[in-house]
Amino acid sequence: MRPPVVTILGHVDHGKTSLLDRIRHAEVAAGEIGGITQAIGAYQIEYKGKKITFIDTPGHAAFSAMRHRGGQAADVAILLVAADDSVMPQTIESIEHIKSAGIPFVVAVNKVDLPGVNPDRVKTDLANNGVYVEGYGGNVPLVNISAKTGTGVDDLLEIILLLAELEELKDNSSETPSTALVIESSLHPQIGPLATLLVKSGTFKKNDSLFLVKKNAGKVRSMIDYTGKAILEATPSTPFQVIGLSDVPSVGDIVSNTIIVSVGADPRVRPESSNPDPGTLTNIEKPTILLKADVQGSLEAILSSIQDQVNVVYSSVGNISDSDIQTASSAHAEILGFNVRISGSVTKLAEIEKVKFTNFRIIYQLFDYLKELQEKKTIAQGPKIIETGQATVLKVFNFAGTIVYGCVVTSGKIKITDKIQNSKISSLQANKTEALEVKKDQEFGLTLIPPIEFKPGDIMTATTTEVLPASKQA
Repeated sequence: MRPPVVTILGHVDHGKTSLLDRIRHAEVAAGEIGGITQAIGAYQIEYKGKKITFIDTPGHAAFSAMRHRGGQAADVAILLVAADDSVMPQTIESIEHIKSAGIPFVVAVNKVDLPGVNPDRVKTDLANNGVYVEGYGGNVPLVNISAKTGTGVDDLLEIILLLAELEELKDNSSETPSTALVIESSLHPQIGPLATLLVKSGTFKKNDSLFLVKKNAGKVRSMIDYTGKAILEATPSTPFQVIGLSDVPSVGDIVSNTIIVSVGADPRVRPESSNPDPGTLTNIEKPTILLKADVQGSLEAILSSIQDQVNVVYSSVGNISDSDIQTASSAHAEILGFNVRISGSVTKLAEIEKVKFTNFRIIYQLFDYLKELQEKKTIAQGPKIIETGQATVLKVFNFAGTIVYGCVVTSGKIKITDKIQNSKISSLQANKTEALEVKKDQEFGLTLIPPIEFKPGDIMTATTTEVLPASKQA
């Protein structure tokens, strides 16, 4: 079973934020692991050994459309109604969102601790709007709660887990391709496009490619979970913030990783074997760097993204100093900066100490530069498999048993000598004539030995073998 995804809908000021805060405090008091954070617009708690994911959807009428998407993203909804106000205009709107999403829900009547309130009035008003709760002519569960004191909150969480169990939310982490829903997005002045994704199916991993409506949308350069920690993968119902998008997506967009056409394998990755493959990189030497950034947020984001790629001898916020040059010199490190400055005197010292300094204004350029450094430090034994291009399958034809794929090149180029997911290209045609290679935006047809079960919309990746000297090192 995967964790249920829950959204809280209701009228403004009926206590959604207070309820989320109370759930957080209840969890801490119970000694459970985890917590709620408001860093990425989605939170995950652990209650009695079971995880529950909450989506934070705005309660104001101006955010009606976003709240509607939140309902569609969830498995279970909480319809929050204040006992002193009862059903209000946005309560009715929330009911419509929940019905449109077709998901089970529980009514939480908040503020029952206030003097003079009548929770039964809420039941009557709900019935007048087509919601019939248990004991009042229907089967929708209702819980009286006080987000302020915590009364009834445990009962509410129990009902959420029960509704989720009845929904039989199967773990679909092995499904391909992986898909996620954009529930929040923004443009950070230093980091670039940011988005909070909620995994719907499959598993997202660091360095996965990202696609938006069959269009390349970037790459997972860094994954941050709801506690602010860097993670390497995210499974269904997990919210995470992604760094590496090429553009800011819209809330409600569906993002997927590279389309997978072979069972259980990413077509870009060579399958593992018990015997070392001649093209396997057997030794990767990490570059040594000293990192400086303008602000702490940028520094932390960069460090979380590059921790597996480099050896960082020192990192801090601020401009390059004499001590940075001395530290880098003694460690034989290169200094990388992000939006920082270096004075003339410090530059002269760097020249004397033979310390290289490179400053970046765009964070992805820094990441790409580090990748180049790592590749130069790689000691390869035998051939290296490299990607030469990608194409999207437009149509698949069957001519008397011969499978022909009609495609368009989306990046790089594809040669007759390349391989497609380890299959050989037996024929390559462009404009109805044989071709040796096809380039970006060019339509073409090809046959493969052995054929692969591509379908329209799938991505095929071309690779070639680059032979390197066994001792080559840059």
